[in-house]
Formats: sequence, structure tokens, C-alpha cells
Amino acid sequence: MRVVVVGAGVAGLTCAATLQRAGVDVTVVEARDRIGGRVWTGEVAGARIDLGGAWIHGPIDNPLATYCREVGLDWVSDGPWGSRMQVHTEDGSLLPHTATTSLVTAWSDFNAGEAVTVLGDSATFLEAVEWYIADRGLTGVPADAVRYSLSWLEGGLNIGAHPQTISAAGAAFYQLHAGGNVVLAGGYRSLVDHLAIDLDIALEEPVLAIEHGAAGAIVSTVTRSIQADHVVVTVPIGVLHRNAIVFSPTLPSPITKAIERLRLSTVEKIILRFKERWWPEDLRRLISITESHQFPAWTDFSLHAEAPTLVGFFNPALASMPEDSGSRLDLARHSLDSMLGKGPKPIGAIITDWRNDPYAGGAYSYIPVGATATDMRAFTLLHGSLHFAGEHTVPEYYGTVHAAFVSGRNAADRLTSD
Repeated sequence: MRVVVVGAGVAGLTCAATLQRAGVDVTVVEARDRIGGRVWTGEVAGARIDLGGAWIHGPIDNPLATYCREVGLDWVSDGPWGSRMQVHTEDGSLLPHTATTSLVTAWSDFNAGEAVTVLGDSATFLEAVEWYIADRGLTGVPADAVRYSLSWLEGGLNIGAHPQTISAAGAAFYQLHAGGNVVLAGGYRSLVDHLAIDLDIALEEPVLAIEHGAAGAIVSTVTRSIQADHVVVTVPIGVLHRNAIVFSPTLPSPITKAIERLRLSTVEKIILRFKERWWPEDLRRLISITESHQFPAWTDFSLHAEAPTLVGFFNPALASMPEDSGSRLDLARHSLDSMLGKGPKPIGAIITDWRNDPYAGGAYSYIPVGATATDMRAFTLLHGSLHFAGEHTVPEYYGTVHAAFVSGRNAADRLTSD
């Protein structure tokens, strides 16, 4: 059997590696000049750090974590989310302790599914948050803190969209594993490099068209056409949105409707590398409650980068900020200074722009109002010689690297079980 895998992200590499172990003749074609897709371990002033996916969310019973253990990839725990955290208000002052406690508690207590049972499947994430606040009897400053945290950190950053556009039922479908967050030693590059061992990978070959049918498939890139028995398409939903690949015949209706309904988040990072640590040793996370939503969350990544490094998270679709990177850097430094006092100039900085990346179109998928988990599952149905994988095809884990891993493995299993 001959298989072409389109895309050398974690989904594509996992699929190809699984097929190769099963004795399948497989080729991976990748549009970029590197492997990894939205998992990209780069360097900032000599410090290695992930510019895309960074964490394994919940290592206990997590299929990706299990695989990493089996192949000997080490990781470092980030600990519970609320540990060593400061929460600051608009003027930079610390949030009162009672409100901070309510905020941290809400992250583990809030369950969108609980709200959906009362509000119905059409409820928005914002409506679910308001229901939770009322149901728990929260008022005053604690209510405001919880509202901001769930709406603009969980909704606006973790899911990555305006809370009014996110489906509460879709969010409820997501399954979070226990164990907190862990980061692979050396970043996700260690996983990507491991998956790519001995694979036939062609870089800088964007796919333009795919012909598929009962007799097989023809994958046409910018340089050649490849015949295969099957093709597995692992490009992000953002690439499918802009019809970058022409399918012949056209895609089945369940998939075209899923592409129309599903969305990609717009979360970005600013990574600041400093010569020396200037923030408190016991400080791990910073939360900024601001109306602008410019840089609402910061994480100390010094342990993982092996150098003094802070990572700020923001959603350019929700924040009022300029487009140019220089102005964004100035705003990021102002955000830190307002909370920690005047700090030094970083010796290196990177600001990601996944939203404008032609081979991504955004950070990761989510289920908006009007879409359901069924839309994600539509990609896993059998369509002759045409198959799909990617984090947007796993409603239980969407938006994560372990979703990409699971989808690639499942696609390979479907092919080899035929």
C-alpha cells in the first residue's frame, strides 16, 4: 500500500510513523521549510522555547504522555495552574485575596456542561459563565474576577475566541486529563524529531490539488504529482477555509459543512528573554485584569528555556492594539512594568503571528456557536482513498497537541485495518 500524508505537523508525522512501522510505503509532503507545523521550537537570544504548542495538558492517562514515556522523552511539571500566581487589577495593584481565591477555585469548579443542562445546547460560553456566577452566588469583586477569568482567560485565551461566539456545548465536550501541565525537555522539538526518524519527508512542497477515488489518489504539489492508494490530509482547518487545496471530486457534504462551521482561534505569544531574572523567584504566573485584554496572562518559562524568559499570551482579535511588532513589544513591557515595577529591556523578543501564517490561519480549532462535536467527527468518516487527521478532528481534545497525535494514530489505524 502506498500512502501520501499531507502536512508534517504532529498529526502527519504520527500518522506516517505509525504507517511506516506497519510496513506501509509512505511519503510526507510539507509546504513549509521545516517539520512540526504549529509545533515549533525556536530560539530567542540563545534560549530554546516553543513558539506554538508548548504544554502537554494533563499527563495522567493522556495518550501523548504515555507515548512520550514509552520512547523516553522527559518532561518538567509546571504544577497546578493557580500556584505561585499574582492577579493584578487595571491599575496594577494586587487583587484582594478573597477574589483571587474565587478566581482560582472557579477554574476547577466551572463546568460548561453543567450550564448547558440548564441553558440548552444553543448557549454561548459567555451565557454559561454568567449562569455559573449566579448559581454560585458570587457578587461584587469576586464575581467580577471570576467573570474576567472564565470569559477572557479560559474563553478568550485557552479556547481562543470571543466568549459570545464559543459554543458552551462544544466547550463542554472537551476532556481535561489530570496532572496539571508539563513541558517536554528541550521543547516539542524532541517529539517532532523523534516522530520524523527515517521518514520520507519532502519540504517546501505545498499541495495544490488532490484527485481521489476508488482507484486511488493523485496528490499534486508545486513540483510534481504523486500517485498513491490513499492520501491523508492533516492541514489545519484554516488552510481548508481558504480552499488552498482543490479536491476533485469536491469534498463530501459533511466535511464541507464542517469546514464552514468550525473556526480557528487567534491566540498569540510574545516571548521576552532577559539577561537576568528581575521578577520574584517564587512568581510563576501573572494575570492582568484589563478592559483592553492586551496581555492578560504571563508565564515564567525560565525553567524550560534555561534562561530568564517570560511569555505573554494575547488574542489580537479581542485586544485593542496596533499591528506592528514594535508597538506590541512596548505594550507588553508596559504590561509587565505596571504589575512588577520598571524592568530592564529584554535582550531578545519574538512575537508570533499564527493568524497571518498562510499554512496555519490561526492557532488551533474550537467549536463556535452553530457547530457541534459532530462537525469534528465528520473528518474521521471513511471517504474512499481520502482521509483526514489533525487536532480539529478530535472533539474530546481539540486545540491540543495530543489531539493531533491521537488523530494521526487513528488515521493510520483506520488505513491498516481495512
